[in-house]
Amino acid sequence: MSYTKGSTYIWSDGEQLHLWADQGLDHWQTMDQYADKPGASGVQIPEHVADQFAVMRFAELLKLGKAQAAVDEALAQWSGNFGCVALEELAPVIRRFCEARAA
Repeated sequence: MSYTKGSTYIWSDGEQLHLWADQGLDHWQTMDQYADKPGASGVQIPEHVADQFAVMRFAELLKLGKAQAAVDEALAQWSGNFGCVALEELAPVIRRFCEARAA
């Protein structure tokens, strides 16, 4: 299971991604669009910690043989998003790696 632990704690229980940060309040409560949503919440996670979690989780997906499905789902769901543009460029390389690993 991928996780970061410390002042920023990110983990997945296999169904949900959990985010906790001791300095993580993202000031969402001051945003007008959330004034009528008292249950809304959010945290800010240092990008370098999120990056570390992302690569650990991606490695797990590769090892489990689930990376290609995750890539395909992300491309279908988030096409046009900046991160998805990068994923579209790298998807053929990831696909080749997954196919070589499975062989």
